[in-house]
Amino acid sequence: MTTARLLEHRITRDLLQRRDSENHTGNGRWVERLITTTAVTAGMLMLGSYAPELLWAVLAAAGVLTLGTRVS
Repeated sequence: MTTARLLEHRITRDLLQRRDSENHTGNGRWVERLITTTAVTAGMLMLGSYAPELLWAVLAAAGVLTLGTRVS
């Protein structure tokens, strides 16, 4: 391998290890859930002002996605 390839491989490996170690901590999961909840809430407020009937469907879907789809 060339020097550039070795550096690229090392950087990629280090980034993957760093990402894996962050995923194993509890903070990463809670931050993702907080961001998801905030985004869903903003979307529901926007959608709820235009189509209140769909608000409950979006709320149910958001609850299922936020609470039930992450498998660690």
